Parts: sequence; structure tokens; C-alpha cells
Amino acid sequence: MTLQELKTRLETEKHFIGPLEVACGTKSELPYIFGIYEEDNRWYIYDTDEQGRIVILDNGSEEDMTEAFYRRVLEIEKRILKKQTLKKRIRKKR
Repeated sequence: MTLQELKTRLETEKHFIGPLEVACGTKSELPYIFGIYEEDNRWYIYDTDEQGRIVILDNGSEEDMTEAFYRRVLEIEKRILKKQTLKKRIRKKR
């Protein structure tokens, strides 16, 4: 998948990834960013911590990194939704 295809897919599907903001195609030093960008013909998946420090999670070709980025979005969403479901169950038991 290309970066444009990734952007279109994310905009269409509207995934919930909690407090994280998605940055496709740009490198940002804002806090709580999950992003993908290209530099020197290499693609990088990264996130930022609460101070905006960039942590590179993976790098490779555009196709490999856009696919990996999309998978990570799905994993993050799944984890957040699972947490919310558990919280609701705990509240119901009280």
C-alpha cells in the first residue's frame, strides 16, 4: 500500500486509537503522536512520548512500513477497546 492509500484507508475507516494522533507523511515532535514519514528514501514508523521525543519503532520500504503502520493501528485500537470492555464489566459487577 502507498502512503496515499494508507491515508485514505485511515480517513475512511475512522479507527479509535485513544489519545494518540496519527501523522501520515510528516515527522512531528508533538506529544502522543503515532506516525509514519519518509527520509532519504527510507520510511519510518515512530511515536512520541509525553515530551515529544521521537522513538523510531521500525523502518523499511514504503509498502512494508505502510502495511506495518496499518497493522499497528489495528492492534492499538483492539487493545484500547478491550480495556474499555473490561472497565464496563467491572462497573456492572459493582
